[in-house]
Amino acid sequence: MRIMNKLNESESIPRKFGVDVPLYPSEIHTLQVIGDHPQANVRTVAEHLGITPGAASQMISKLSKRELVTKVRGLKNEKEVHLELTPSGITAYQAHETIHEMVFQKIVERIGPLSSDQNTFLEHVLHAVESVYDERIETVRNEMKEQKTRKEGEI
Repeated sequence: MRIMNKLNESESIPRKFGVDVPLYPSEIHTLQVIGDHPQANVRTVAEHLGITPGAASQMISKLSKRELVTKVRGLKNEKEVHLELTPSGITAYQAHETIHEMVFQKIVERIGPLSSDQNTFLEHVLHAVESVYDERIETVRNEMKEQKTRKEGEI
């Protein structure tokens, strides 16, 4: 539980990531999806972040105003819009990737060498934790959808 609290705390702190404006984790993770998926659109971002297309669109507009993301209209279809990182967006994306690599490297160094059995056990534990959280997230999302549907039915 302490680890989760520390992760949550670290996820609430904005950072500069090599650019002039501080970015919250939700913002840098949006840039990460766009950087990882060339030709990404709003739906791609929403699916990868597990948020609604409306929320993704708001985040992208915010990042566009901060000149971190550019919306590019399709050549064949004017309605088709894909997203690209600006030079500042690329700087932030690369800084974020570097931080991930450094954190991973520190963890590996502190764990030290693992035997094949230890590695298998660790993978098993981490997959179990991930699957429990996947289930919990799905349950909470479904509960929220049900509450919203009930409220809309009452109106």
